[in-house]
Amino acid sequence: MKKIKILTVPLLAIMLLFGCTNYEPKVYGPVAFEITLEGPFFKDGVGEGMTTIRFKPEDFGITRDEIFSMKMNEITLETDAEGGLGVFENLVFSVMTDKTETKEVATTKIKGNPKKLVIKGLKEAEIEGFKDIDNFYFEVTGITKEDSFDNIKLKGTIKMDIMIPDSK
Repeated sequence: MKKIKILTVPLLAIMLLFGCTNYEPKVYGPVAFEITLEGPFFKDGVGEGMTTIRFKPEDFGITRDEIFSMKMNEITLETDAEGGLGVFENLVFSVMTDKTETKEVATTKIKGNPKKLVIKGLKEAEIEGFKDIDNFYFEVTGITKEDSFDNIKLKGTIKMDIMIPDSK
């Protein structure tokens, strides 16, 4: 029993040390993307498209050695489609890498027929180990609320917070 108590103190100290590390975000982006969701779409159906985004933190003054993780910060989405984004009931945005599972970063309900959306306050979907990748994948999945036989071209930008250990 005494050995367990002796081992508990160093273990708690290590957990406290790693648990109290502060991270300062640096903004990565905006980075432009284009995705085409290929029709036809049918009511209550699912359409999805994916694009590869080159990950170059150096372009935004961030060195790879500093990176702890990343979080999606903001997504802007535009379309020139006749019905706008109103063909969709909901849109779901996800990111993934070859080394990580798919992480959902945002879900939004579409009201009206907007041609443009700006989505902030995204779900916390932190991806660690980002410093070792050159590309990641950004996926848009839409649940349709009406039939459409056209392809829907989406373009926009993403911004991310790259988490860097605070040097204080």
